[in-house]
Amino acid sequence: MGDAAGPLVVCTANPRYFAVASDQTKAVYLTGSHVWNNFHDGLGPGGSCADVPERNDFGAYLDFLAAHGHNFIRLWRWEHIRSQAAGGAFHLCMTPQPWTRTGSGLATDGKPKFDLSRFDEAYFTRLRERVSAAGDAGIYVDVMFFDGFALHLSPPPDNVEGHPFHAANNVNGIGIGSIVDYQVLPLDPRVQALQEAYLRKVVDTVHDLPNVLYEVANESSGDTADAVQLPDGSAIPTPVGDSTAWQYWVIDFVRRYEREMGYARHPIGMTMQYPVPDQSKVNDPLFASPADWVSPGFDEAEFTAAPGGGPAPGRWYADPPESSGAKVVISDTDHYAPGQGDALWAWKSFLRGHHLILMDYGIIDVVNPLDPALGVPSYESLEPARYAMGDTRRFAERMNLVAMVPSGALSSTGYALADPGTEYLVLQPEETGAPFTVTLAAGSYTGEWYGVTSRETVDAGEVTGDASFAAPFAGPAVLYLKRAGR
Repeated sequence: MGDAAGPLVVCTANPRYFAVASDQTKAVYLTGSHVWNNFHDGLGPGGSCADVPERNDFGAYLDFLAAHGHNFIRLWRWEHIRSQAAGGAFHLCMTPQPWTRTGSGLATDGKPKFDLSRFDEAYFTRLRERVSAAGDAGIYVDVMFFDGFALHLSPPPDNVEGHPFHAANNVNGIGIGSIVDYQVLPLDPRVQALQEAYLRKVVDTVHDLPNVLYEVANESSGDTADAVQLPDGSAIPTPVGDSTAWQYWVIDFVRRYEREMGYARHPIGMTMQYPVPDQSKVNDPLFASPADWVSPGFDEAEFTAAPGGGPAPGRWYADPPESSGAKVVISDTDHYAPGQGDALWAWKSFLRGHHLILMDYGIIDVVNPLDPALGVPSYESLEPARYAMGDTRRFAERMNLVAMVPSGALSSTGYALADPGTEYLVLQPEETGAPFTVTLAAGSYTGEWYGVTSRETVDAGEVTGDASFAAPFAGPAVLYLKRAGR
């Protein structure tokens, strides 16, 4: 696959995409599968921690990404030494952590307490090794600084008592009682100083690697309340607060530190918050932020139930909006359709001008399961999405993407990327394969059909002027048109 060139910057010619800082003539498009345990060990079935933390095989994960044509991951940060997710179906007793466990006395997991004044170099060695290995494989890495989810969305009491900054887990006199004490300004100056030291250490560790992006935190809270009301009607009785100002502070702090140290600047992202006062405005703080890129979330007024339980996917899954270029959008199913993904989702997102990544629960155990049909979702159920993501990347790199913009009005299907008069990529999302029209600038074009699910390629011959098109095979299809002789 080759090395991942960088550092990346927001492309000035087409700010929907990235570009390598030294070459703004070519857009860089990102896509990939990510999973909770691609950095830490200690994730497994059931609510109780294992005696020996479950290890993940990062090398196998990189091979899996390459086999599917992916070039991007979120490198997950879990801060808890003991927590649960999915209603207790999984434990997340995550190791390594950034600080040494050399303090006197035992923490809530029965192991030595943390000394938050001393870093554990093993953590940062692993961080650099994994980011570097991914870069060698041509994969860009979103280094997640903090986790918000487990502090307020995992079951109590471990959502607080499992964190290193809980009073029972460290020898430094630090004792947070909720996410409010950790990710909502103003913070205890001692907590903020520890966060600053940690941020500097992370940036020092990976700043010179070209494939680095940063993310402030996963799903921190965006509302002030005494408890979190979940979509299924249940509640987590732990206070939450609005992390927006804190996330903006993290972005500004990292940028300032990069400047002070003379480091290359890397893109920083902000992702969906939950809960928020008005779900329909959940993405407003993202697009108003100083972040370079964002991952929006479910932004309809109310959650509706999916047939299999849990919230039904929102518009970002079924009919994503066209990217305006106000921010680079990395569309992540984690924030609007967790556990779901198909080939049509990938192509719809790509044709609307977004990067796209899959919250891939199908590889939460291993990337090469003995029985791909087991699990919910199963490994095999997400294969069409994985391969389609790689297919969108092939087209992105084949086209002059830097000149192409979402242009749904040019097609009766509503899905098109176009550089009018030069290149068009059009999606027919209907299973029926009904004919559709494309408005073309005058000229002669060579055409090619591609099957969204079948992945077959068929020559579409020469096209001149506006026309009605029908795919030569059943199911959703993509039509690629390029000006003859270009």
